[in-house]
Amino acid sequence: MVERARSVVFGEVVEQYDAARPGYPAQLITDVLAYAAPGPVLEVGAGTGKATAGFAARGVDLTCVEPDPRMAAVLTTKCPGVRVQIGKFEDYVPDQAFGLLYSAQAWHWVDEERRWDLAHAALAPGGAVAVFWNIYVVADPDLLAALAAVDERHGVSTSSLHRPAPPMGHAEHPLAGDARFTDLDERRYLGTSRYEAGRYLDLVRSISAYRMLAPGTRDALLADMAALLGDDVEMAFATDLGLARRAQ
Repeated sequence: MVERARSVVFGEVVEQYDAARPGYPAQLITDVLAYAAPGPVLEVGAGTGKATAGFAARGVDLTCVEPDPRMAAVLTTKCPGVRVQIGKFEDYVPDQAFGLLYSAQAWHWVDEERRWDLAHAALAPGGAVAVFWNIYVVADPDLLAALAAVDERHGVSTSSLHRPAPPMGHAEHPLAGDARFTDLDERRYLGTSRYEAGRYLDLVRSISAYRMLAPGTRDALLADMAALLGDDVEMAFATDLGLARRAQ
């Protein structure tokens, strides 16, 4: 059986994805727009609009590229004022130069050999690129360890859900040494939230590492997790942001 591409499994659970995935801090959106150059904005991998809604609310001229039609349908309903291009970013041909290109929780799905070339080509001189993602971790260390043991028991080794957040700056900025980009910056935003047990399990269902499991294995894993959860789960969030500017 040919393994499904992990980047396109989210549309299988689009309702759970949209309901369970967290959004992004308002301060992050403020900071990205303050850093960005004037002009239209391009979002890569918009999904159901978890980040789109915040940027659209600021009145930006926004074009979204999303490969999954099921995700794009929710995005269009949620953010009717934005332009939506269904397809892969690798196949997208910009019809204008953008002052900002951003990607929320999706940049790692873009071809790593081409993504920075494509970003550079889409940006106007001085235009900004902002890549950000949420890291969510169960706050209770004992529960976190127990959930990690469930992962291990069912053969899940690629999910970051049950691992502590890495320290900020643990890796070099991906554009360090690339003379096409300048003004490199990294920032982290912290927050907490309580998830009802059902929403937490929907969050698990929306993550690619679990989507790739055989249905029976996934059901057994979810049952084991449900047995560990109380009514709700305290979550600690870290949202990491990487910024760069296309050199003039």
